[in-house]
Amino acid sequence: MDSPARPPKAKPEEKKKTPYLMFADFLRKYRVPVLVVFAVAVLVVLGVLVGTMIHDSAVNASTTRLEKLDADFSAYSGEQDQAKKAELEKVLVASADDIIRRGARLFAAQKAIMYKARISESNKDWASAEKDWLAILAAAPDSYLAPVALQGAAVAAEEQGSADRAVADYKKLIDKYGKASVGIPHAYFALGRLAEQSKDNASALSSYQKIVSAWPDSDWTKLATDRIIFLKSHGLAK
Repeated sequence: MDSPARPPKAKPEEKKKTPYLMFADFLRKYRVPVLVVFAVAVLVVLGVLVGTMIHDSAVNASTTRLEKLDADFSAYSGEQDQAKKAELEKVLVASADDIIRRGARLFAAQKAIMYKARISESNKDWASAEKDWLAILAAAPDSYLAPVALQGAAVAAEEQGSADRAVADYKKLIDKYGKASVGIPHAYFALGRLAEQSKDNASALSSYQKIVSAWPDSDWTKLATDRIIFLKSHGLAK
C-alpha cells in the first residue's frame, strides 16, 4: 500500500528587517562612499571653524590697533607744535598703512584710510584726500563711512577745481544715501553754489528750496534762505 504523499515543507518565514538592520545593510553595502562623504563633511566643518577663528582673531587684533590709531589721531589733531605734529603724522600714517595691509575690507582699515584722508586734507593735498575717500567707498559702499567718504571726495574734487566731479559725487551722495546721511543738506547747498557759479540759477534755486522744505531746522537752511532771497531779489531766478 502506497504511503500518503507528504505535504511540502513550509518555507521558514523571513524575519522582517528592522530599520536598524536596514541601516546596517546600507552601511555595509555603501561603506566606502559613506566614509568619503563623512570625511568631506568633517573637513568642511573644520574649515569653517578655523576660518571663523582666524577672522575673529583678525577682527580683535584690528580693533586693538584701531584704538591706538584713534588715540594717535587725537594727539595729532591737538598738537600745535609743527615739528612734533610732523613726527606724529609719520607714526600715524605708518600705523594706518599697517592696518590697511592686514585687510582693506575690515572696518579698522576703512577708518585708517579715513585718517589718511584727513591728514591729506590738513596738508591741502586734495588729490591724495580724494583718492583715499574713494578707496573707502570702493572697499565698503554699504558701510556707515561710505556717505562720509563720498562727501569728502566731493569736497576734495571741488578744492582741485573739478566742479564736474564734485557735482557727480554730491548727486551720488543724495541719490544713494539721501535717507541715511546727515550731510545731505550740505550736499544740496554745494550743488546750489556750484550751479550759481555756472550761471544755472534755476538749478541753484531748486537746490536751496529743497533744503528749506525738507530740513527747516538745519544749520544750512538760513544760508539757503539767504541765497533764495538774493537770487529772487536780483531777478536771477523765479
